[in-house]
Amino acid sequence: MSALARTNTTAQGVEEDIIVPLLARLATIRAVLDAAPAPTPTPDRQDAPAPAMATAAAEEENARAEAAALLEKVRGEMSHLRAVFRRIDDADKSIRYGFDPVEERIDDALQHARPDAGHVREALLAVDAGIEAIRSSIREVYRFPCDGDERLDPPPAATAPATGVVMTRRMGEIRRGPQMRHLSLAIGGFEARLRGCVLTLAAFPECAVIKKRLLIHWWLGEGFVRSAAEGKSRFDELIAKGFIVPIPGHLCATVHRCAVRPWMRDLLTGVAKRSAFLDLDPGNDFTLARRACLNAGRMSSGFSAEARAIYNVDQKYLELDDAWFAGKKELRALQLGQWREFGPLEQIANPMDSHIELSGVEHLAGMECCKNLRYISFRGISRIESLPDSIGKLRDLTVLDLRACHNLEELGQGITRLDRLEYLDLSECHLLVGMPKGIGRLTRLEVLKGFVVANPSRREPCHLNELTKLNKLRKLGIVIGTMAVPTDDEFMKLGEFRALESLKIRWGVLASDNKGKIEASSHQKPIDKMKFALPPNLKKLDLRCFPLTDFAQWVMPKDVKKLYIRGGKLMTLGDEQGWEAEVLRLRFLNDLEYDHDRLKRSFRKLKPENTEIHACPKFIRGQ
Repeated sequence: MSALARTNTTAQGVEEDIIVPLLARLATIRAVLDAAPAPTPTPDRQDAPAPAMATAAAEEENARAEAAALLEKVRGEMSHLRAVFRRIDDADKSIRYGFDPVEERIDDALQHARPDAGHVREALLAVDAGIEAIRSSIREVYRFPCDGDERLDPPPAATAPATGVVMTRRMGEIRRGPQMRHLSLAIGGFEARLRGCVLTLAAFPECAVIKKRLLIHWWLGEGFVRSAAEGKSRFDELIAKGFIVPIPGHLCATVHRCAVRPWMRDLLTGVAKRSAFLDLDPGNDFTLARRACLNAGRMSSGFSAEARAIYNVDQKYLELDDAWFAGKKELRALQLGQWREFGPLEQIANPMDSHIELSGVEHLAGMECCKNLRYISFRGISRIESLPDSIGKLRDLTVLDLRACHNLEELGQGITRLDRLEYLDLSECHLLVGMPKGIGRLTRLEVLKGFVVANPSRREPCHLNELTKLNKLRKLGIVIGTMAVPTDDEFMKLGEFRALESLKIRWGVLASDNKGKIEASSHQKPIDKMKFALPPNLKKLDLRCFPLTDFAQWVMPKDVKKLYIRGGKLMTLGDEQGWEAEVLRLRFLNDLEYDHDRLKRSFRKLKPENTEIHACPKFIRGQ
């Protein structure tokens, strides 16, 4: 396949990346022919007979004329093919855009917390009509049956096109109309940081669900936003401007995910490519790219010394070598890990889909050359057993995402020198046995997930009392393993975390005797003897595998606005009234003996649409 053909395989790509450049080359040939001087006798032929010279000149002139005629013929045929591919592209786009009204009606149904049956029926009727319009378009344009049509007779010629077909045709016209050109020019006129935020959307595959956090981290890394708060405001701005479509969450008014409509992604891809903002080369050749998006397939070695971002879009196997980081002084964002979300069922069905294999781990030490790195993600990467100590030289690093690095056993002391770090995620790193002492020096930390309470095998561990120095910490996740040995007042120190708004605590799976009493390990004090306090300004509490039967044995979390409890031994929420929770999730609590009436009396601020009770077999629901 030619170098031109590798750049974009769509009909539009054929036109823009293959035919247009070839037409330009044909124009160059035309100019060369026109500029060539008339044939004259050469020095070695000056003594040739006049008739021979005349014959040679005539032959050359005839050749010139034939070449010119052939050139015009080829140019005409190429121009015709350009028009054909444009029509193919329009037809293809019109079919794809037919999904927009389908998506809008589905989203419309979802945006109602408890839609009535009539509303759902209307939405689904509209969705059904939209799907039929798409099928009609496919049959009309490509002359072959859709799935499910194979046994049907060919549809009779319609007297008039369906409304959906007319609409999708119109959307295809809009794509090449003045509106799209105006929008393209408007993006080019955006302030540089806003334009950068918009064009990063082109990196993600069509119809992908994109986490807001991922976008904000990329923007932080490249300096498109200066803080996470500014990133959230920018995200809301992109929704308001129509660049992204919000995806509503369950029991949560805050939008955490988004998608880009196909026609908008096409537009952004074109702008990003023309402005050399990022490289989406499917052949993974990024020797000249400022921002490289790694796709599936064999990797071409080497990145530009001017590369500002390396983003793993769809590469499952990464092989590092000395050239990966050498000389990359401009590199700001390094996303080698997984950006997609995989639910529990997806991970069970296809466990390898969420993981990325990395060889040449020893070459991670070369990151010390990338002094301007601000964002690193190794999420879901296997074979990383420890971080190189040289990571401490990345003094501008703001975000470090190590979630689900299942082989990670040791963080090392280098991480304690990252004094500009604001976000550290160690969730699902199940082999970690503790945190290095000195984490308390990271005074800019706002989010710390997966803090492991030390076990006896850890020398000089970091304890929670060291984190009381982190005055900006607003979100904290704690892992209390079966071998954890906290200090006497370790969990009481949580009461001193005044900035903390969100706390997640996960207990390891603990054994119980035949009387149901929870047993600790031989090194651990009894669970019910561990004293806890909660931060004074806590808004959200998430408890996983809660090991006690009653909050009276622990601490009553009555003042939190959001309470999530998943798994564990909890048997009752008690009969105390005055709970402040406005959102409640109870999941997989096999021993919870409670009922709807008690819940309603205790949680007076709780609304049904903000309540989820799932897989709690002993919970008695109201009539």
